[in-house]
Amino acid sequence: MIRWIQRRNWLPEAALAAFVFLLLGGLDLITQGATAMFGSFAIAASFLFVRKLSYLASLLVLIAAAIQISFSLLPIFGSIGIPLLAFVVGAFSPKPWREINFVVSIFGGLVFAANVAFNPTINLAIFGGVVQLDDVGRVVIFITLSLLAISLVSLLWILGQLLITRLVHVGTEFDRLVYEEKQLKLSVELAEQSKRFEIARDINETVVQKLSSVITNAEGGIYAAKSNPEAGFRALEKVLDSARAAHTELRRLFDMINRGTAASTAPPTLADLENLAISMREIGLDVSVSNFGERFALNQSAELAIYRIIFEALQNVKQHNPAGTKAAVEISWLENGLQVLIKDNGVEIERRAVVGPGGLPVPYEAKDDLDTLLEKVSGPGLTAMRERAESFGGSLEVQRVVGIGFTVSAMFPSSGVSATSDTAS
Repeated sequence: MIRWIQRRNWLPEAALAAFVFLLLGGLDLITQGATAMFGSFAIAASFLFVRKLSYLASLLVLIAAAIQISFSLLPIFGSIGIPLLAFVVGAFSPKPWREINFVVSIFGGLVFAANVAFNPTINLAIFGGVVQLDDVGRVVIFITLSLLAISLVSLLWILGQLLITRLVHVGTEFDRLVYEEKQLKLSVELAEQSKRFEIARDINETVVQKLSSVITNAEGGIYAAKSNPEAGFRALEKVLDSARAAHTELRRLFDMINRGTAASTAPPTLADLENLAISMREIGLDVSVSNFGERFALNQSAELAIYRIIFEALQNVKQHNPAGTKAAVEISWLENGLQVLIKDNGVEIERRAVVGPGGLPVPYEAKDDLDTLLEKVSGPGLTAMRERAESFGGSLEVQRVVGIGFTVSAMFPSSGVSATSDTAS
């Protein structure tokens, strides 16, 4: 569910905002009229801007508080959405707005507590009477409700942070099971290889002895041939026997070392990308993999090259971007070829961490667009990826997306990567 939310822009926020407004705003419309409903609308609309334009979420909560205070409204049902907003903010808002929106949510909870305690127009006639409170009673109610509001908002905000941290940096239960299975397989393969190397060491000693015999017989044959040609031939026969024996042992050594290699070091395929994504999540990079179109068979060499391009691109994202960066691998299977996109939002995450004047994110400037157009992204890793793509008739481009991050785009013609082309060649 969380992965589904992370991979879609605006849709989850819009659905949650609509649910909060229809439920809580409808109750406010019935009980207090349109003014209270507008307060609930402001709180519901704040859910739209939890991930993007996060400063608007704070502004809308403050607007809802101002509506309640200005019109001396009874506590609105929309205030129930503030703890839920704190949870969503803790899970999905970027820094520093995660903390700022948390403080604003606390303020919204305090406004609710003050509205209950000090609103002079509180009238509970719909429940059968009017509540009469003295000043001390109102202060006690305010302090009690304030502590409850702060505790509830803080608890849900922390739970939101724990949820997203567990998902991104620890992984889901499925991720951990896959990771543990891979570790178990590697442990078994390592134990097997250790036994093979023990046997190989014994075979190696035999080979050394055989080769020493070859050298000794060859040297003796040289001297014997000078005085007795027949003795030289006999020495050569011994050299040949020793060489054949050494060759046999070397073949045994080769087979022993490489036994099981086909199973343990089989080249990765695009079907292994989900496992790669899980491994990346284990080290802190949130990776998603998507396929579009009807898949066709690839020849083994091309599939390995494409996998290596994706792997190297993700390694670059992890190495050169701050924590919290997300990467998306999109593979489009086309009629005439294959397109691979590796996108990240590292620039966006880095920019969000820098607060400009007024507490807002640093704005984009025309210079940013110009630098993006003129900048040529290069490096030995990118050169290697480009060469891999070109070796199969493809091309690879790297482009900075203004304010977002980098996109690696690789295009391959079907004539260069499909299994049919491999068969034809």
